[in-house]
Amino acid sequence: MNSGGIALAMVSFFMWGTFPLYWVNTVSVPAFEVLAHRGFWIVPVVLLVVTARRQWPALRAAFRWPNLRWLMVSAVFIAINWGMYVWAVAEQRVTEAALGYYLTPLLNVAMGVLLFGERLSRLKYVALGLAAVGVASVAVLGGHWPWFGIVVGISFACYSSTRKMVKVESLVGLTVESLVLFPVFTIWLALFGDIKWVTTESTAPWLILGGLITALPLLTHVAAARRIPLSLLGMLFFTVPTLQMLCGVWVLGEPFGFAQGIAFGFIWLAVALYVADEYRRSRSKVRLDQVADQPGKTA
Repeated sequence: MNSGGIALAMVSFFMWGTFPLYWVNTVSVPAFEVLAHRGFWIVPVVLLVVTARRQWPALRAAFRWPNLRWLMVSAVFIAINWGMYVWAVAEQRVTEAALGYYLTPLLNVAMGVLLFGERLSRLKYVALGLAAVGVASVAVLGGHWPWFGIVVGISFACYSSTRKMVKVESLVGLTVESLVLFPVFTIWLALFGDIKWVTTESTAPWLILGGLITALPLLTHVAAARRIPLSLLGMLFFTVPTLQMLCGVWVLGEPFGFAQGIAFGFIWLAVALYVADEYRRSRSKVRLDQVADQPGKTA
């Protein structure tokens, strides 16, 4: 197993998992303005990386219409995801947003069935059912639907599904998405943004560095994906919502009562079944590969 790939994945997931501790420093700024800064400042970061990796030809190819049309759609979904998460931090709903990221791999599975005709094992069907019960239990026991978690999870799953429609490398795709959104965020900041952030506003460093903070986890995630199996990467991803939930409850002091306990109990059980099924599938694939590698034998 590539230990460097696992290390890169954990660095990426640690940054994503501790995002609440970063964005909480911007809660005095309206959520859409924080999103606009995030989308504005990520552009110079990704362009520098594209230049360093000499990927300008790939970037130009990504702007061809068959690619661009899907990347424009995925840009909308990732903007919704970014904005909703920043809003959740501002509203002290980090724990609820973490629930959405627990749901993301399961929602990706559901998207695979609905959009790509993929087949599921019985365990994954049970996992999806348990996840649905977990979400519904918040509405029944807590008196409200966990909308932050639902929108965060669905928007990221829709983003992942849309990106499957176009064969573009991750960094190049993110760069196109950022450039598509850049004019919208730039015009909004020029017309409606608070210009004090360029002088002595205490939130200025947090807003300006938001682009780098957004890009770094993705870059390390891309590097990890090249080194370790995607099934392992998917299982390690669950450290992200776990860290986010711990940040929300232990550091930011959000409540975690009976309703949240029941909901997360169902979600964690669903996640456990998902991970168990992925592990079983990966072990089966390893055994088949070993048989196929033996002289005179085929899988």
